[in-house]
Amino acid sequence: MDFGSRLRTMRAARNLNQTELADKAMTTQFFISAIEVGKMLPTPDLEARLRQALRWGIYEDRAFEILEREAEVA
Repeated sequence: MDFGSRLRTMRAARNLNQTELADKAMTTQFFISAIEVGKMLPTPDLEARLRQALRWGIYEDRAFEILEREAEVA
């Protein structure tokens, strides 16, 4: 799963639309959309702001890794 897919999953889990997340992360809905569809990657600074806005830490990263491994086995 790429960063954009993970971002979309985390945003949905937090019940935020792209505009709400953009406001929280001090960016635009355009960038959120472009990242989610894989057209752009965030800068390290934007990635940090997105993670902070979504309360996305190492536990969520680990959960994504486990889910990806299970999908490979299935």
